Amino acid sequence: MRITNNTLTGNYLRNLNRNLKQMQKYQNQLSTGKEISKPSDNPILVARVMGLDNNIRTNEQYGRNIDDSLGWTDTADGAMNEITSVVQRARELVVYGANGSLSDTDRLALRDEVEMLKGQMVQMLNTNYDGRFIFGGQKTTEPPFSIGADDKMTYAGGKNADGEGLISREIAQGVSIHIESDGSQITTADDAITKDFGALLDNVILAMENGDTDSLSGELLGDMDAHLDNVIRFRSKMGAVYNRLEAAKERNASESLSMTELLSKSEDIDLAEKMMEFSMMSTVYQASLSTGAKILQPSLLDYIR
Repeated sequence: MRITNNTLTGNYLRNLNRNLKQMQKYQNQLSTGKEISKPSDNPILVARVMGLDNNIRTNEQYGRNIDDSLGWTDTADGAMNEITSVVQRARELVVYGANGSLSDTDRLALRDEVEMLKGQMVQMLNTNYDGRFIFGGQKTTEPPFSIGADDKMTYAGGKNADGEGLISREIAQGVSIHIESDGSQITTADDAITKDFGALLDNVILAMENGDTDSLSGELLGDMDAHLDNVIRFRSKMGAVYNRLEAAKERNASESLSMTELLSKSEDIDLAEKMMEFSMMSTVYQASLSTGAKILQPSLLDYIR
């Protein structure tokens, strides 16, 4: 095979161009800090990086759901603490009002305080978090509890198709947590004769007005105990949900950290290694230029000069 100057020149230019492209690749990697800048650089790695990036974004959303749920349950627990205090105070007033030695004036004063407790109870049951009423069930945009013109406490919360007032939050892939937000469960005690707490307070007020100490010390006190137990049970459920959310938050943070580290290993460059490779490629390119000066055929102008 005959080797001509044109053959040498063509080979040289192709090799020089390949070296220049490789040096440009290293320059891009050093300037961006990433192994790849377009899918054609490494299609398999690009697919892996895109998958990891999508998983990280999804996990971040789960983290936001967990934080929102923690804020919700923490606010609910604070409200339940106040509600428990209201029920306990109402019980104390029932016990005090059952004392036969009290005067009518004293008993009427107790009645007035029970009346105030009913208003305080409604206020606590209408607690909201970030503009959403936490005890309204599925209906979180309007106050669920109110005291009507007849001085009765009523509930207007919403329930789902299954008749439940649960708020669901997705906290991981395929994992949802249900937060109890049906306020009627707080005010309804199945073990009591008077199951509705608002109606129970009305009965206590009526008994104090009439000086009915037998009802106060008997049925009404027993119902107050049943309602207190019911409130404590509801609060314990909220505590269990909070603990589970705390565990989910730790797991979510750990998963995000692991995926971020894996993403960094997949797409970020080793700066020292790339600097060395660029330096070597630069040396090769300079050597190519020097060699080319000897390979290229002298032209007629070189002899005229």
